[in-house]
Amino acid sequence: MTAKEAVPVRGNDRADDDFSIIEPVGFTPVQVESGGRKLLLSPRALTIAGFLLLGMFALVYLLIARSLIFETKPADADISVSGLALRLGDGHLVLPGHYSYTISATGYLPKSGEVEVTADGHSRHAVTLEKLPGHLQVISDPPVPVRILVNGNEVASANGLAKNIPAGQKRITVVTERYLPFTREIEIEGLDNTQRLQASLRPAWANVRISSNPPGATVTVEGEILGTTPLNAELIQGDRVVSLSLPQHKTVEIPVAVTAGVDQSLAPVDLSAADGLLRVVSTPEGAGVTVDGEFRGHTPLELELSPGGEHRLRFFKDGYASVERTVDIGAGVERDLNINLNAVYGRVRITSSPDDAQVYIDGRLAGSTGETFNLPARSHSILVRKQGFEDYETSVVPSAKLEQTIRAVLLTAEQARWSNIPAEISHPAGGNMKLMRPNAQFTMGSSRREQGRRANEVLRQISLTRAFYLGTTEVTNREYRRYQRAHSSSHVNGVSLDNDDLPVVNVSWADAALFCNWLSERDGLNPVYLTERDRVIGFDAGANGYRLPTEAEWAWAARFDQGSMRKFPWGNDLPVRSNSGNYADNHAAQLVPAVLRTYSDRYAATAPVASYSANGLGIFDLGGNVSEWIHDLYTIGTGLSMRREENPVGPQDGDYHVIRGSSWRHAGLTELRLSYRDYGAEPRNDVGFRVARWVN
Repeated sequence: MTAKEAVPVRGNDRADDDFSIIEPVGFTPVQVESGGRKLLLSPRALTIAGFLLLGMFALVYLLIARSLIFETKPADADISVSGLALRLGDGHLVLPGHYSYTISATGYLPKSGEVEVTADGHSRHAVTLEKLPGHLQVISDPPVPVRILVNGNEVASANGLAKNIPAGQKRITVVTERYLPFTREIEIEGLDNTQRLQASLRPAWANVRISSNPPGATVTVEGEILGTTPLNAELIQGDRVVSLSLPQHKTVEIPVAVTAGVDQSLAPVDLSAADGLLRVVSTPEGAGVTVDGEFRGHTPLELELSPGGEHRLRFFKDGYASVERTVDIGAGVERDLNINLNAVYGRVRITSSPDDAQVYIDGRLAGSTGETFNLPARSHSILVRKQGFEDYETSVVPSAKLEQTIRAVLLTAEQARWSNIPAEISHPAGGNMKLMRPNAQFTMGSSRREQGRRANEVLRQISLTRAFYLGTTEVTNREYRRYQRAHSSSHVNGVSLDNDDLPVVNVSWADAALFCNWLSERDGLNPVYLTERDRVIGFDAGANGYRLPTEAEWAWAARFDQGSMRKFPWGNDLPVRSNSGNYADNHAAQLVPAVLRTYSDRYAATAPVASYSANGLGIFDLGGNVSEWIHDLYTIGTGLSMRREENPVGPQDGDYHVIRGSSWRHAGLTELRLSYRDYGAEPRNDVGFRVARWVN
C-alpha cells in the first residue's frame, strides 16, 4: 500500500477516529471495465454485424422480389429501370411496385413507359422501338433540279436530298420540268442512314416544225413566244395550242397533240387578212345591231368586219324607226359610225268599267280612263287603278298605223279571288266536278200537306253559303275500279250493272267514303273521313279533301230554282217529262213490281251516266238512275225548331247514313219527288254516289 492509498476504517477502530489523519486519494479509472467496452465495439464485431444484416436483407429481398423482363426489338437495346432493380440475365430483379423504364438503341427512337410489378408473379413486356427516319439522295441523269414525291406527296428536298423519310417500302417519284417522271419502289431502311437513288430522266418533249403562209408569224404556246415561222420548236408532251399571229392578219390557233420523243411537222398555216374594226354608237343607245342579217349585240358596240366586201348593217330599237347602212372596211382599219334613230308613236285609248279610274303607264301616273295616249311604238306596261277594286294590268305595243283600245274590267277583291278559282276540275279517277257557289237560304224537306210525303221529310231552315265542287255525274264503274280493280257491280236477272260507263252500285257507304279518301291521297289533300284499321270512325269538317255531298248541298243542287224548291227533277207537275231521267218504265217490268206505263227511258236497269238532260246547274242524274249515298248520318228532326242551320254537315255518331234521290227501281209518287229521303249502310244494286269537295 502506498502512502496515498486510503486505509479502510473498521468498526472496532472507531475510538481512534479522533487521532487519524484523512488524506485525499487520487481517482484512477478501472481498467478492467474499460477494456470490456472496447472489445464490444471493435471493427471486427461491426463487420460481422453488417454482414449479418446484409445477408438478412438479401434473403428477404430474394424472397419477395420478382423478375421484370423486357423483350425488345432490336434485341441489343439498352434498358434503364428506375428504383432498386438488379440486373439478372435478360431481366431485372425488383420488388413489387411501380417502375419507370427507358429503352434506347442506336438508330431508333427511345421509348419510355411505366410498368406495375405485383407480388403475384413475374412481369414480362414486349417493346418494339421505331426506327429513326432515313434520308434519300437522288442523283439525276442529266443533273437537273428535281422535286421528290414519296407515295405521291411531295417532300422537302435540297440538291436532291430528301431528309427524314419514315422507314419502310416507299414509292419514290422524281419530277422535273421538260422530263418524264421517274418512279421506283424502294425500301427506306431508316436508322438515320442516307441512301442513294440513281434517276435516269427521259425527255418529255418532241420537235415540232411549224410554218405559215406568209412566213414570219410569231409562234406562241401557252403565253410563251417561241419564235417566228418557219420554226422548229421543242413542245412539252400533251395537248398544246399553238398560236400564230402576224400584223394585219387574223391570229390562228392550232391544237397540237404532242407525244414525247415523236417529232412531227405541221401543215403550213394560211393566215388570212385581219378584220377591220367598226366602233358603232347610236342615239339613243341600246339599239340592236345586225350584220348581214346576223344579230351582233346592242350599241355601243365594236364590230369586227372582214375586208374586201360590203356589209349590210341594220339598227333597231322599240319605239324607233329602224336604220340601215352599208359599210366597206379595209384589213386592220379602225372606223367610227354614229347612228341617230327617230322615235315612232302610236295612239292608245284606255277605257274602264267602272269608269273614272287612274291610268299608270310604265309605272307613272299618265291620266284617267277615257283618254287617248300618244306613246312610243315599243312595249309599255299599263296599270288601271280605282279604289275598292283590284288593279288591272296589261301591256301594249302601240302602232303608228292604227289606234288601239284597251278596256279594263275592274273587279272587286271578292270577284278577283273567284276569278282565280277554276269553274271545273277533274278528280284523280277521271270524273268532272263543277264549282257551286250557293249563297242561298231555303227550306229543306216537305210540307205535311204534300202528296206522297214521308214522316222523315221534316222541314228545316238552311243557310248554304260555303262554296263547293260537286261531281257532274255519279261515280262510274270505270272510275271506281281505278280504286278497287276487282269490284263488280254485278247484274239483275241477267241485266248487267257492271259496264264501264254505268254508275257503280253494290258499294256500302263506308266503301264510298274510303274511295273519297283515296282521291284525297292521290291529290295530296287532307282526308275528310277519319279511319281506324280501314273503318270510318268520324270526319274532319275542316279538311280540304274529297267527300260525299252533304244533304243540304244535294238538296240545293237538286231542288233550288230561282228562290223556290223544285218538286220533281223535271219541274213541279206530273206526268214525267220525256228524257228527264232513268226510272222504272216498261223496260224494267220484268225486274220491279211497279212501272211507269206511259214513260220510256230505254234501259231496264241502270243507264250510262249523263244519258239524260242536266239540270240548270249542269248536274246529271240527281233524280233517277241510282239513288245516292249522302255524307250526313240519318236523323229525323221534330220540325218544331225554326232555327236556321248554317252549312250543316250532320252529327258525328250514328248507325245509318242518308240516301237521296230516286233510282231505276222507282215509279211511285213518293220516290220520284226530290224531297224523298231513305237511309241505310249496306250495299244495294240501286244505290251509288257522287263526290264533292269544299273550296277553301
